[in-house]
Amino acid sequence: MRLRNYLYIGIAALSFVACSDWTETERVTFPEQEDITRHIPFIEAQGEEDLMPSQREYYRQLREYRKTPHVKGFGWYGNWTGKGTNPQNYLKMLPDSVDFVSLWGARGYLSDEQKADLKFFQEVKGGKALLCWIVQDIGSAITPQGKDMHQYWVEELGEGDPVKGSIAYANAICDTIEKYNIDGFDIDYEPGYGHSGTIANGQEISPKGNTKMQAFIETLSARLRPAGRMLVMDGQPDLLSTETSKLIDHYIYQAYWESNTNSVIRKINHPHLEDWERKTIITAEFEQGWRTGGITYYSSSVRPEFRYIYGAQLFDYATMDLPSGKRIGGIGTYHMEYDFANEPSYKWLRTALYYGNQVYPGKFE
Repeated sequence: MRLRNYLYIGIAALSFVACSDWTETERVTFPEQEDITRHIPFIEAQGEEDLMPSQREYYRQLREYRKTPHVKGFGWYGNWTGKGTNPQNYLKMLPDSVDFVSLWGARGYLSDEQKADLKFFQEVKGGKALLCWIVQDIGSAITPQGKDMHQYWVEELGEGDPVKGSIAYANAICDTIEKYNIDGFDIDYEPGYGHSGTIANGQEISPKGNTKMQAFIETLSARLRPAGRMLVMDGQPDLLSTETSKLIDHYIYQAYWESNTNSVIRKINHPHLEDWERKTIITAEFEQGWRTGGITYYSSSVRPEFRYIYGAQLFDYATMDLPSGKRIGGIGTYHMEYDFANEPSYKWLRTALYYGNQVYPGKFE
């Protein structure tokens, strides 16, 4: 039965599906569903108390599975409301194989519906949701209305020092994350793609290079990671120095238009980054490519069965083995929610993660 259909409450013998189902394209019907008379929509479930006993056990095992080495599922998730009848707008309706998401377009304020949806996603499914936006200037995205960005962050809070202003900016982000119990921050860092500014530039991010971004990352990492929250960087994580890369949980690359395996590996091959193979996540563009599973001209250099078929780009990403022999750390999609409209829902991401974790086993250590 599909995730967006009903979850039933009843009394029956306990049993649950195998762990491999978390990465399969669909999940089977739970046993209690056969002999029940009362039900609630899954979309309305608020916590484990609304689930059947076997489902509670299933999700307990899913939460444990997330702690093991595997190809992680990720995406930039937009149009999130946590309310209404459209499952596309709910975190809880994402595939079980999705480990974490970046909330595209969210700036911190969460409605009561979003808070409830986030809580279910975190506590029942074991998923994580991060704030994310383009970090271009000191104060990007969260400068109070009516305030001049430079005047507020650098002159007032930073006492005229841009490095102190960068620290104040990072602390403000952490305050918001803690207030709403969000799971971390995704630094969208793209100075080479038209988004350079007062904090983003082409220098190496290090104590002797881009000191403002260095201080920003140090502050975020010191507050978020000890509390079990995540700090990731997408766009140009290759600008991190070796030491600074140790403060980042994942390096996420926008490999949207690369046409074959070799070109993707060239893009992400940055051995100076700590544990670069297992911490690297590669992503496809789904704002346009959701119907076809990414670009249609992609050709796998190592798996002939993936050449020029729909989904080839994401399938190849999920099964990619890097020069050391290690499997890629994870895959994702930009505007992942568009994939919901496919049949079955989230068809391409589900299938790719199934391939990467089950059909084509990889080396994770």
